[in-house]
This record gives sequence, C-alpha cells and structure tokens, in this order.
Amino acid sequence: MNKLTYTSILSLLILFVASCDVLNEEVVSDVTAETHFTTPSGFEDAVNGAYEPLRDFYGAEQGGNLTEYGTDLIQNAGHGGFHYMNQYNAGLNSEASPMSSIWDNYYIGINSANAAINRATELEGMEESLKNARLGEAHFLRAHYYFHLVEHFGAVHLTTEETIGVETEATRAPESEVYAQIVSDLETAINNLPAEQEWGRATEPAAKMLLSQVLLTRGYKDFGESSDYERAATLAESVVNDYNFQLMDDYEMIFDNDNEQNAEIIWAIQYGKDPLINGPGNRSHLYYRPWYEVYGGDGSGAGLVRSLEPGYGRPWIRFKMTPFALQNYRPIDQDSRYDKSFQDTWYYNDAASLPTDDYPNVAVGDTAIYIDPDMTAQEVADNQGSTPYYLLAWSTAHSNENINMFPSLTKHDDFQRPSVNEPAGNKDYIVYRLAEAYLFAAEARYQMGEISTAASHINAVRERAAWPGEEANLTANTEAMLQSEGIDFILDERGREFYGEQKRWITLKRTGKLLERVRNHAGLQESRDNIEEIHMLRPIPATQRNRTEGGYPQNPGY
Repeated sequence: MNKLTYTSILSLLILFVASCDVLNEEVVSDVTAETHFTTPSGFEDAVNGAYEPLRDFYGAEQGGNLTEYGTDLIQNAGHGGFHYMNQYNAGLNSEASPMSSIWDNYYIGINSANAAINRATELEGMEESLKNARLGEAHFLRAHYYFHLVEHFGAVHLTTEETIGVETEATRAPESEVYAQIVSDLETAINNLPAEQEWGRATEPAAKMLLSQVLLTRGYKDFGESSDYERAATLAESVVNDYNFQLMDDYEMIFDNDNEQNAEIIWAIQYGKDPLINGPGNRSHLYYRPWYEVYGGDGSGAGLVRSLEPGYGRPWIRFKMTPFALQNYRPIDQDSRYDKSFQDTWYYNDAASLPTDDYPNVAVGDTAIYIDPDMTAQEVADNQGSTPYYLLAWSTAHSNENINMFPSLTKHDDFQRPSVNEPAGNKDYIVYRLAEAYLFAAEARYQMGEISTAASHINAVRERAAWPGEEANLTANTEAMLQSEGIDFILDERGREFYGEQKRWITLKRTGKLLERVRNHAGLQESRDNIEEIHMLRPIPATQRNRTEGGYPQNPGY
C-alpha cells in the first residue's frame, strides 16, 4: 500500500540542516526555509507537512471529544478525563485541552499551507501539473482547517500569510470573512486538483465534498447566499455521478482492515505499520470498546481476557451509545447497520478462568456476555443468573447504568497491531465516503423544497443498508417521513450511517438542532440540564488569549 509520509516542516528543516552540518559545516547557514521551500523537494515537504495535523484530530481522542461527546448519540463511559465535554459542566472552559489541541494543531497546519502557497511563486524546476496539484492540496487543507476552527469557535484569526518569526498580535475576523476565504480556497483547489492521485492526497472530488459541506453549512447562517444549497447539491451530485466511486454492497466491508482502499472512500487520513512514520497512530479502536474483560459469565470477568482477535481488543471505555442511539437503529430486522456496526455478544476465550464452579458445563467459545435487543431492564434483572453469561438489555431509560458495558463499535476495530495493548493503530481514518455525498445532496435538496429528489438520494443509502429482501420495506416511506419529520429524519439517517465517524457535533450545530437534540436525547441528565446557547461555540483557548498582545476576546458565557 502506498502511504503518503507526513513530517512536520520544523522536523524536516532540523534533519536537513543536521545532514548538511555533517557534510559541510560551512554551508549550514545557507539552508533555510526561504531556500528549501522554493525547490521542488522543499515545496513537496511543505505540502506534506500541511497534512500532519490531521492526525491530531482524526482517530485521536481529542478529535472524538470535540465531535462525539455532547450529542444525542454518544455519552461518556466510565473512563477518561474529558467527561465535561459530554456533560457541558464547568470543566468545559478555556483551559480545557481539547480546545488548545485543535486550535494549536490546526493553526500549525494553516501556517504550513500558507508557506507552500506563498512560496509557490518562487518555485522553479517543477512540472506545472504537479505544482498545480500540490497547490490545490495546500488550498484544500487550509480550507479544511479554517472550516473546523470557525465552526467550533466562531470568529477566528484569519491569515493567509506565512508566520516566520514570533507574532503576538491576533484578531477575530467575522465568520462571513472566514467562510469567504474557505470557499475561495476550495474553488482554487477544485480547479487545480486531479480527479485521482496518490492515495491519501486531496483530490478534486474530495474538494467538492468539502465545498458541498461548507456551502450547506453556510446556507443555514444569516450570511448564507441564496445559491448555497443549489451549489452544495450540485457538487455532491457531481461526486456521485462524475467519478468512479461506488457504494459497497456490504456496509461492513467499508471498514474492513483488508479493504482500506475501497471504491466508496473519497478521502482518508493515512496511517501505517511503520512506527517511524505512524506518529501516535489511529487510536479509534480503543475508545468505543467496553470493559468486557471484567463482566464475563457471572459478572466478575471470569473466562474473558484481552486478545488481539476480532471481538476482543484493548478497551479504553470512552464513548458509549446513548439509549436513543440504540433505538435509532430499529427495526434491526430491516436495517443491517446495527448488526454490521456493533458487537453485542462476547464469548469465553480463557480456559484457565472459566466460571465452572457456577456453570460446570461452560467452555471456551460459549457466550460470556449478551446484550439482548428485546428484553427490558426488568426482564434482565429477573433472568440474571439463570444463564451462564452476563445479561444486559437495550435500555430506554436515560440513566447511566452499566456505564462500562455496552455494545462495542466495530468499524474502528484494528487487529493488525503488533500486540493487544499497542495503542497505535495503522488503519486509515475515513473522512469522506460516497454515502455522505448522497446525504449532503439530500439535505441540500430538502432545504430547497425538492422532497422527492432528496428522498431518492436517501434511498440510495437506505437500500444498501437493508437486509436482503428488505429493501422495499426500508425505502418505501422515505418521502413521507421527510415530509412529516423534516431535517430530523435526515439526522436520524446520518446517525445510523455515520455513527462514531467524528461528524455528529458539527452536523447538529449546522442544522441548528444541537440544543434540542441534546435536551431530548442525551444519555445523561447532566448533559440535558447543562447545555445552553453558549455551547453552540467552544471557548477560545487560554493559550491563545494569554499570548496575544492586548488580549484575545473570549466567546460569550465562558
């Protein structure tokens, strides 16, 4: 598998200078960003460096904290130190590390992109089509970083100039200006990027996906333009119709470890097996896994141990389904996505610790934990102990019972790590796939009042999601449901399709449904009670405010 190597610009310069120091001490002072980045290899380094901060967000815990916590689908489980992101309590403040993580890393990415874009005018000796492609990547990445920053923080510092020395001045540009820059960057990217190139690099369809999302988001805002929804729909439909992407026949195969470069994926963040270039790795496999090893059999963990095999893995117990998220997958006999996204049964895998005193006939391979989709909590309580496995129920109560044991999301499973306790996964992280092009188009067409067209886009996704023979049942009422439920129907569909793919918070904010959805569907009462209008934006990190001459204005309420 070809892998795009990510390295930071600073590291590149240090290595480059060190090499020159060994070869010829007298010319070290001549090796600078000014000279290196205007060479073809240096320009490539600058563009490659602009990708690196993506790994601090996609597949990272902080990225999940910012995009999954505090929504209608995911709540905090028992472990981890960022529960305030889910519960909207006093810990969600300017000192919180998720804020400084995205702020600092994304501005590093912006500066790398600025360096590449600004130095391109001085570049010589690079074939023009390659130069244009790399410029397109830099504009795409800058737009990506600014889009996430403006959606999380509102008005942010906007610069398209490379920062070389120490700067202590910063301002907050209005959201409308930031959006104008994002749109301009993406239009440039689309004009420069090829339809296909090396896996992991931005492409023309990836830029169309991001611009569709940006325009769709701007359409909801008071500074949105009248053409935003039409353009968003047209761009997404172009991705569907004008390229070689295809929906996988089997939803589960989108995320298969041995199928990472499949025809549904439009753009993914690269990870790999070489620890020298894999950075912290994709750690998503850790965060959605429950504490299965302590619940086996009689509820004591007997007969279960960690294993680097499907169904087991290393649990960090961060992100748990809300009761609403579980119910959203019904009817599970029509929609395959629950069964193809979650594990709800664990089997004894340790002969040395089987609970044979209580269950003398139990053996490795027998059921150790089972989450029953039909039993009520009371029925579970009445039956607990009558079976040789630990029994749980799908709960409709908004409680935090069984905070550490819940269905395990399987789409991030990664069993190709060298050991079960190795956190650095090597699986690529999918950012855009074809199903989202259909649903971007559906949302835009719905906003334009084109209900039938919107329904047809949704049904392309629902038909794939259906169990064989259930396609007609799952697609029959889509248009009627859109008419009656509106954007909530689309949000529910996105919840089934993209659960755990770092999209939910920004989607609920885009549609203006964040407060309503959390108040009605959050898994914890604290989340429901605490969320306020101020939480539509994140607090500006204290690091930025403290290092800015004259201060940097904070968002209201923080």
